Amino acid sequence: MTASLGTLLTDSWGSFRRALTPILVGAVLFGLVMAIGQSFVGQRVAQKAGSVFENMGFDPQQMQELQQRIQMGDEAAMNELAQQMEKLGGSEGEAMAGAVGSMYTSLLPMLGASMLIMWVISLIASAYFLLIGLNDKITFQAARARTPGLIIPLFLLSLWVMIRSFIWIPIIGIIIAIILGPRFVCAPLLLVRDHKGVLESASMSYAKTRGFWGKIFGNIFVAALCAMIAFMVLGFVVGFFGMGAASILMPMVNMLATAFLTIFVVKLGTTILSKA
Repeated sequence: MTASLGTLLTDSWGSFRRALTPILVGAVLFGLVMAIGQSFVGQRVAQKAGSVFENMGFDPQQMQELQQRIQMGDEAAMNELAQQMEKLGGSEGEAMAGAVGSMYTSLLPMLGASMLIMWVISLIASAYFLLIGLNDKITFQAARARTPGLIIPLFLLSLWVMIRSFIWIPIIGIIIAIILGPRFVCAPLLLVRDHKGVLESASMSYAKTRGFWGKIFGNIFVAALCAMIAFMVLGFVVGFFGMGAASILMPMVNMLATAFLTIFVVKLGTTILSKA
């Protein structure tokens, strides 16, 4: 019989605490890179949007103040913004829609490149936290040294799993992806821990998780829900430090959640492989 959800959560939290130092260092480094990238993209989008609103007769400073008030939950600011938008009826509204569409079109290359970069950073962070999940006594230096060698194999594995899980979406629907996706949960462990090849890891994971779909899906869903609640609570606390601090700290908090979920998936995959 595989480990229960409570045992998995307890063991994962124990490993998280034992490896707290390398996890914190990784969360700070990866989160900081994420924050810098998001800030750069946000500034470019804000500049483009500011020029569009300015050309349409809006005061950029006023729009920025309204945005900040809306983010703080000010309902009056939302009403003011709605009133401003109502003024842009008829041809002015159509002109603004065209300007906004042109703005997003011009930003597409940069947004696409930034999404690719963010995905690569997430992949590197996942490889780093995977090593910690497999050995909670590993040091930051050791994990950092091994991470580069895992990037390409894990990229190829994630690409192959994505193709096998989601290639059916245009034909049958996302239900097939939900059914197939959890079956590859053990693939990263087989790749890194057992030194299997990319295709072999995916095939072995699919074979060894036969009959465990419900346990995998249910446990990961509950663990993700717990991580999301913790993320929201920490986000609420971080919000007291102001928007500037939150934009830097929240990516780090996100990395902490990623670390815990990665450790949990490792524990789950390990217990399944031991019974398969």
